[in-house]
Amino acid sequence: MDNILVQFLGLMALILAVGGGYWHWIRSRVGLDWQAKGVLLLLVATMAGGLIGSTGWWIDDPSAFSWDLPPLASRMLAAAGWAFGAATFMTLQRPTRRRVRLVLLMLAVYLIPLAVAIVFFHLDRFDPTVPITYAFFILVILLVVPTLWYLIRPPMALADKSHTATSVIVRRWLLVVASVTALWGFALFITDNGPIPLIWVWPGNLLTSRLIAVMLLTIATAALYSLDDADTARVTLVVVLVYGFGAALANLWSVTAGRPVQPLYVLVFGLMGVMSLVLRKFYPS
Repeated sequence: MDNILVQFLGLMALILAVGGGYWHWIRSRVGLDWQAKGVLLLLVATMAGGLIGSTGWWIDDPSAFSWDLPPLASRMLAAAGWAFGAATFMTLQRPTRRRVRLVLLMLAVYLIPLAVAIVFFHLDRFDPTVPITYAFFILVILLVVPTLWYLIRPPMALADKSHTATSVIVRRWLLVVASVTALWGFALFITDNGPIPLIWVWPGNLLTSRLIAVMLLTIATAALYSLDDADTARVTLVVVLVYGFGAALANLWSVTAGRPVQPLYVLVFGLMGVMSLVLRKFYPS
């Protein structure tokens, strides 16, 4: 009963957040057609879901997710929610076509590979007797379908600022980020038990490994998409710094429960956060 109450309160918070977001970012804007309003509403829902869900994921509340996550993976999922929250907030503040497409690509890469893998390989991990199982699949469908629609039929009512190329140093950094996260993401998605324990930290739990993998592949996609555009690069740098610091903190947090810290995760993601923060701070506007 307590789990159902928590999930009900979470649903109410989500509805209120989406309603408030619609009032603030969509209703007040003039000249938007239904396509533009729809894609902005999708961004509001993504931001609200990521930020609200991250609280339960960080404290590893079993009622906050559809399968039992190890504490580290649950906190790294929270970091992903923060990163999506940052990307959608920045995009809602300035909803250019390039920024909107960036977030849509991030959503597609994050959700679709995981959803396909679940349907074909991991349905046994879901308990059909609990409501959150159905909520998970409903939310995935409600996010994936409009994401694909807007990628195919982008709203034309959204403006775009003039294109500015990224600086050489930011472009090189994004290439480094894309290379590292793509290789790491593919490694975790393919198997949960590779030859380097410092990378494959969830042996015997392939679905959880894939959950973390899709966020790394999402970051790689965002970095590659932003290589030649300064405005979207600003958003991507924030995504990398938020997830980098969040993932590093998630690993360090293991000390509070007497669990081992994963040093490679702390080093790599912490460095990603620091470098992205430095470049974001001194990045030309």
